[in-house]
Amino acid sequence: MSLLANSGSFVRIGELVDGLWGERAPATGEAVIRTYISRIRRLLSKHGLGSAIISQSGGYMLDPSLFALDATEFADLLETARQEHASGQISVAAKRLTQALGLWTGTALAGVPGEAAERERYRLERLKLNATQELLQLRLELGEHNEVAAEAPLIIEQNRLEEPLYEIYLLALYRSGRRAEALEIYRTVYDLLGKELGVSPGPRLRAMHDKILRAEADHDDEFAPDPWAERPAARPPQMSAALVGTQPDRTSDGQFVGRGTERAAFQDLLRRSRGERLGLLFVRGPAGIGKSTLLRELADDATAAGRQVRHLHGSATADARERLERFADELSGVFGPVLLIDSFEELGDLEPWLRDEYLRKLPGNAIIVVAGRTGPSAAWLTDPAWSGTIVIRHLEALTVQESTALVEARGVDPGLQRSIVDFAAGHPFALSLAAEVGRSMSATGQPSRREAVRYVVDNVLALLAGSVPTDAHRWARYVCAHARHTTEDLLRAVVPGGQAAELFDWLRAQPYVETAAHGLDVNGVLREVLDYHLRWRDPVGYERMHRRIRHYVMGELLRDARDPHACVAVMRTISHLRRRGGVVCRYVSRLGEEDVRASRATPADHDELVTMARESHGEFTAASVRFWLSRQPGAFSLLRCRKSNRLRAFMSRLTLRTPEKEELEGDPVVGEIWHDVSRRVPVPPRAHIAITRHLVCPDFEAEPSPVTDVFQAWVIRGWLHEPGLAASYLVVANGRLWRPLMDYLGQYELERVRADRPYAIFGHDWLADPPEHWRDHHLEEELWAERDLNLFVRQDVSGMDD
Repeated sequence: MSLLANSGSFVRIGELVDGLWGERAPATGEAVIRTYISRIRRLLSKHGLGSAIISQSGGYMLDPSLFALDATEFADLLETARQEHASGQISVAAKRLTQALGLWTGTALAGVPGEAAERERYRLERLKLNATQELLQLRLELGEHNEVAAEAPLIIEQNRLEEPLYEIYLLALYRSGRRAEALEIYRTVYDLLGKELGVSPGPRLRAMHDKILRAEADHDDEFAPDPWAERPAARPPQMSAALVGTQPDRTSDGQFVGRGTERAAFQDLLRRSRGERLGLLFVRGPAGIGKSTLLRELADDATAAGRQVRHLHGSATADARERLERFADELSGVFGPVLLIDSFEELGDLEPWLRDEYLRKLPGNAIIVVAGRTGPSAAWLTDPAWSGTIVIRHLEALTVQESTALVEARGVDPGLQRSIVDFAAGHPFALSLAAEVGRSMSATGQPSRREAVRYVVDNVLALLAGSVPTDAHRWARYVCAHARHTTEDLLRAVVPGGQAAELFDWLRAQPYVETAAHGLDVNGVLREVLDYHLRWRDPVGYERMHRRIRHYVMGELLRDARDPHACVAVMRTISHLRRRGGVVCRYVSRLGEEDVRASRATPADHDELVTMARESHGEFTAASVRFWLSRQPGAFSLLRCRKSNRLRAFMSRLTLRTPEKEELEGDPVVGEIWHDVSRRVPVPPRAHIAITRHLVCPDFEAEPSPVTDVFQAWVIRGWLHEPGLAASYLVVANGRLWRPLMDYLGQYELERVRADRPYAIFGHDWLADPPEHWRDHHLEEELWAERDLNLFVRQDVSGMDD
């Protein structure tokens, strides 16, 4: 099953063992797998398919050209149907989905044991359910209301807790003139969800019920079920209703955590206001970052200082103006009053009036604190009347220490604390919500981990992400969360049909998106939340997006990266895309830059290169550097400090076709490599062997750094994009450090002729395992590995089950 599911990609023996037995794998698991493969080959040979299973580097691959998979055909039909629907071909798309669902004859992989089969079965069954819902929605668009109303109950019986199916059913009944029946079904659903999950129907189902109850006119654009609509999660079982009102930045006993800089700025205003100068503090930050909680804390601070306080929050524009006018009357003649205005972005229409009229009427020593998702407009900053008066503070994420203090104070199980802190990335709302859910899990055993994670994810998403104008914008947001850096070029490659420039500008304007040197980044916790949300909601779309991003990154982006900074960005993106594997990310730096430039070696550099090699690796390596500088000087690439021109590191990449005898004797390492080539790789005419012979970076050989990132980008670019490459070899001084990465990347290790040599050699046969296959070796792991969110996972050895 694993070979079929990964058809066209190599599956390592260890992955087959894990997929078949999981934690119960026997000690002889690998031997058993090899026996199974041998038996399968014998069976296939009887049908002329003896070469169907290919062996390579401790793994196996099924030749995709010899088999046709229903699952692949199903996914292709589903994607085609979505494209046809997007182009307005509704009836054609419906026929395509009907054809796709016609491929199913029962439960996917029925009777197939093993954890891998269970994961694949779950994924395929979710795809089938998604396709079924989409077909029903298309049929509603085609006016088949009675037919859908007749068929929906049978599908619901098999998926009793899927709210989108009830939305479809209620709409079909309503459009069929069966309003009373639709209302009765809603009452049944309400009772079912309350009894089974302890939750109420979601907002879309409730909104639909309200419209049916009022017998409102039906408008397709706002009333029809939307498979892409963001749905806040219903409350998991056993969760207290008070949880929804959880205040970020506060512990369960009301203790305030963090925000020392902002509180100090406010205290400074309190001291300064003893004169006659008005103080204005703008507090800005994205949703859920703790602005409202901070304002309540500032109100307490002001009250403790003997000031009269007025607090405006949660008011519509018309009501807000009336309340502000009343505040002005109440504060007239009061010394140093404090006015707090929350959710300022919702009062945009009042900004000119506030700035030019209202605030000028307050006492001259008043303090005004304005909190919103954006700071003051240019009109505030350029108005001479406000010059020197405005203080702006951007609320940042809480530190690890502050986050830990908050979680500890909420009484969360110590085994869950680190998991929650790592997940929330200092975001107060996510931190508080996850802490309360974690505390409930510890106290009651409810909800399960899966329910808890989805509850936290959906509520964080609903608060932080907001709505989107179109599906293209929604996909652009998912892309920005999934990729490490998002550019117009990436959007153009991954979101076909979207206007890349428009999508990029829209993303850039979102409060949760940061503009970085190499593109756009989604802030902290929302990155993983968006990725998790799409991954379980639309696995086909998730896989399609992932493939497109990695194809662009490892193709065009890696091929064209020349500047060291661009190389670092590419490697961090590759590491991010492969983070579920848990290997690549350990060998790529996460932060920082090295201000270096790249260049080819010139004769003036030779002595310096030899000296660095001698000081770093000894005379043996220095001699080989000197030898190859005389034979292939163009093979050496240097990294120098831009400011001081100091040599930081260098690499050599030799090209060999038929080496001369003196080359094999002049460098014993190359002699060992060519011996391996002679017995492994029949080099075709006009093909060549590439040897990364020297990797010398004295400051960074024991751990990942931006310098080693550059070297990795250069090496992988050669592997994937160098024309005529038959095989490649890599020589490293610290084999123990790099061996896990080389194994993960499918590089076999040569046995050393001399055990005393301080190096390790890794090779790869690109004729047997070409780049287009190699880059997909771990695709399944990248997509579906369960190590997706470090949330509600115990950090001790006892573990926690769902």
